[in-house]
Amino acid sequence: MERVKFVMEILDKNLMMVNDTGYVFDDGSFDETIHCYGVAYFCAAAAYRRGLDAELGFIIGLLHDLGRISNDDYTEGHGPTGAIMTQKLLADSGLFDEKEIEIIANSISRHSKKKKIDGPYEEALKDADLLERVFFMGDRGKSESKKRERISHLLDDFGLSIKNII
Repeated sequence: MERVKFVMEILDKNLMMVNDTGYVFDDGSFDETIHCYGVAYFCAAAAYRRGLDAELGFIIGLLHDLGRISNDDYTEGHGPTGAIMTQKLLADSGLFDEKEIEIIANSISRHSKKKKIDGPYEEALKDADLLERVFFMGDRGKSESKKRERISHLLDDFGLSIKNII
């Protein structure tokens, strides 16, 4: 729990620097706080369901948009930037070992490349990031077929059907 609290403090400190609206998508429905925490919960659930460390999944989800939030960066480059920031913060904390930092940083760095298949934590984050959009942003059926396929597989993990949601 100490590690989760540490990461939540990092995220919350950076979120306080974002203006009230955060980044807004076309329909005006995006808020960084809701998004990061939503992705964290979905990522933890996906990690647990896949036999991975749920705490690590939660931490990855919390930090996945740190590059966007800290640098006001709304490009695909926010992942690698956030990964570099995260590596330093986690290494300096002394709460994470090198392997965990590598898993977290790689997941964050690669999360915008939804079409590419990566390792299990990267996939859990990609899935959680898309699923959060379905549940909280109303992104229903607007995404390309590859993203819909990714969402469908994740919902299958939880015994849900995309037809019930979209």
